[in-house]
Formats: sequence, structure tokens, C-alpha cells
Amino acid sequence: MPSESQMRSNGHVGKRLLNPKEAAEYLGLQVDTVYKKSRVRELPSVKVGRALRFDVVALSRYVEQHTIKNLE
Repeated sequence: MPSESQMRSNGHVGKRLLNPKEAAEYLGLQVDTVYKKSRVRELPSVKVGRALRFDVVALSRYVEQHTIKNLE
């Protein structure tokens, strides 16, 4: 899980809650894919008013949980 300093320095974004475009860049996905995965609750998201946001810590955890481990 990223530390506070890592969240502040997560590339060019530098904040904890990402908008869909930033989340797509963070994950290497298309923006439409981020919306679709959020809609079917496959990708963790947060509603802030009417805006959809993505917690960088939750996205990092999502990546860790979906990483395929090598069988060595």
C-alpha cells in the first residue's frame, strides 16, 4: 500500500482522488473501460457529489489483488 509520500508523488497526478481520465492513465486503460468497470463494481470508485472519483490507494490495492503471480 502506498505511503502518504508516495501518494503525493504518484507521477504527475499528485493527489489521492483521481478523476476517470487520471485513473485510466494510472491503470493504463481507456477512459470508457474505467467507467464500465466502475459501473459493474469491478473497479473501486467514490461518488463526490455527482462526480466519480477513484482513490489511488484502492486502485493500487486493486492492481495488487489482480496481479498474476509466477509459479516458480
